[in-house]
Amino acid sequence: MAHWKRLDMRRKDTMPAIGALTALRLTPTNGRATFYREERYEIGRFKTDEGSRKAWWVTTSASGRDPVKLRKHYDIWWCPVHEFDGPD
Repeated sequence: MAHWKRLDMRRKDTMPAIGALTALRLTPTNGRATFYREERYEIGRFKTDEGSRKAWWVTTSASGRDPVKLRKHYDIWWCPVHEFDGPD
């Protein structure tokens, strides 16, 4: 079982490595979403633009979202996901 860590983009030791497969748990902070319990889980990677330090959250369904803006609406937790290619 993976241990969830709170995402903090200000320090490298409180965020996953860039390019590593990661699961995010997005817990809503606004009242309406909390009432309906719309907690979400996403799997993707943090990526940077060429020559930039800005990290973007990239999944198969979303091309690139700003995690700083997501923090305005969600408490974000992360854990690493081990890649699986299937049985040999």
